Amino acid sequence: MATIVEGLRQAQPEGETLIEFAFLDWLVQQEGERQAKYTGFRDYYDGEQLTQLTARMRKFLELRDDQEFNLNMCPIVVDALAEKLKVANFGCEDEKQQDLFTEWWAHSRMDGQQGITHLAGVRDGDTYVMVEWDNENARPRFTHENAYDGTAGTHVVYSDEHRMIPRMAMKRWIITGGIDAKTIRTNLYYPDRIEKYTDNAGGDLWQQFYDDEAPEEWPRPWVDKAGQPLGIPLVHFRNKDQGKSYGKSELEDVLPQQNALNKSIIDLLAAGDTTAFQIPWMTGAKPSNTTYAPGSWVYSENPNASIGVLSGAQLDNLITLKDSIAADIAKITRTPLSFFQLTGQVSSEGSQKEGRAGLSAKARDRMVTFGNAWEDVQHMARKLSNAFGNTALDLTKTITTVWEDDEKPDDTELATQVELLNRAGAASTKTKVTILHPEWTPKEVDEEVALIMAESGMAVPDLGSPPPVE
Repeated sequence: MATIVEGLRQAQPEGETLIEFAFLDWLVQQEGERQAKYTGFRDYYDGEQLTQLTARMRKFLELRDDQEFNLNMCPIVVDALAEKLKVANFGCEDEKQQDLFTEWWAHSRMDGQQGITHLAGVRDGDTYVMVEWDNENARPRFTHENAYDGTAGTHVVYSDEHRMIPRMAMKRWIITGGIDAKTIRTNLYYPDRIEKYTDNAGGDLWQQFYDDEAPEEWPRPWVDKAGQPLGIPLVHFRNKDQGKSYGKSELEDVLPQQNALNKSIIDLLAAGDTTAFQIPWMTGAKPSNTTYAPGSWVYSENPNASIGVLSGAQLDNLITLKDSIAADIAKITRTPLSFFQLTGQVSSEGSQKEGRAGLSAKARDRMVTFGNAWEDVQHMARKLSNAFGNTALDLTKTITTVWEDDEKPDDTELATQVELLNRAGAASTKTKVTILHPEWTPKEVDEEVALIMAESGMAVPDLGSPPPVE
């Protein structure tokens, strides 16, 4: 990105803007280590882990030269947490706004995009959602954006004095045109304007980019109807938010263990290939005079012959090492051990619940930080709706992210609770229906109770009780 500043001397000679771009250039260069980490986390998640195998091992495993070999635990760690994060809806004391939030969410197909956002945030430590105005459909639009990895993506620059207040944001992407030509586009987002640049597939020389709908407008104003700045439309999702400007990947501490696990698997396979089988031996005769095959007798007509085998090496220690490393990954990431399905390490139901407690605690923590980010997304959306649409939404109304509850007991546990209440004679029909259907609204519960009474003329029959005598 160092070449952008030189190119902009022709595209934007004004001193203030050039200084801003030079500052961004310097910041991005300083972020090189983080960008490399983003690439590494994505590669490891995808199984690209640069394991080294001998030619014999590759032949034995029937791998092509470009194929990776590993026992990839990274997706388990990431997916276990990301899959527990599902936004159900948004709450707001203004019902009109609440309905709009639901509408905007549905039109941007966020039922799917939110999963991608949560996965990327957990995997990389940082990810973003862009809030834009859809002129054609006259509503806000949400799109997930990966963190900048040195080639493409988005990045937010924060103030040194206020590390949680964004100063500006950047988005870079590549547009392929023709066979070889590639155009690199860069947008800079400030609270009050958006600056757009292109290299016109020319490499170093950057020029101002003009939108078709506003061919003479540059930079694009980013203000409301009263001329007030709308703010930066890129919302940051931080994983493991520790009060710093950027988050921490769930894979940060996993990568060294993943390397050790891959090494242990390769050693185990190598040992199995070279030492874990029996080697027959013979003295006093030629092996060609014997038969050595499954289901056959081993003998020699030479009375002086001796026949035996060298036992294969025991692989238990290597298997234990492999399982131990996988267990360490489970412990340091607070992922249930049962997710790794380790041989000989099947836990009791109580131990499995205890193991799930750590994962649930992580999920609740992310629901707070990611929930705040989703609320910022909807807040920006209603600002855009007021600025470019026909609404006059009250921006002071509080927005609340409502998450799906994945900790509710299964049907068997619920039925057991109801049965115990029946035996004690301590629950009404309404209470039992509420227990069996915790996701129902009070109105739905009342309707079900009325239906039960209409059909049977009595409360819900006791579970396990004998049938009525006819």
